[in-house]
Amino acid sequence: MKRIEEIENLSVEELEKISEDLTIPVPEGLEERIHLPSGRVLGLSTRWWIGVAASLVLVAGAAVTLRPKPLRDTFDDPALAYAAIEDALAKVRPGIEIGVKAVEKGEDLLLKPDEIMNTINNR
Repeated sequence: MKRIEEIENLSVEELEKISEDLTIPVPEGLEERIHLPSGRVLGLSTRWWIGVAASLVLVAGAAVTLRPKPLRDTFDDPALAYAAIEDALAKVRPGIEIGVKAVEKGEDLLLKPDEIMNTINNR
């Protein structure tokens, strides 16, 4: 029987070889007390299956994000294209006007400190 120090110094390969050795007797009742998965499916380690799954997820993600997107809403007639642009700008115009008003109000507020400083300096 090996001592703990000897077991701690074994490599992973040596530990796997020992775990696969069927000539080593298993203590009675051990299987009922410990329910550990074998870590192998179809003779391959769990780590290998996780690697395969992660690779598939990466490939699928790359395929989805890198595929070319089809062109939409293209026009052969320039007049139709111009009309579509005017329509889009008409929908956006109210938001732009709100933004312009906010900027104008902000400009007024930015000028207030200048007015106060000029009033103080002129006294």
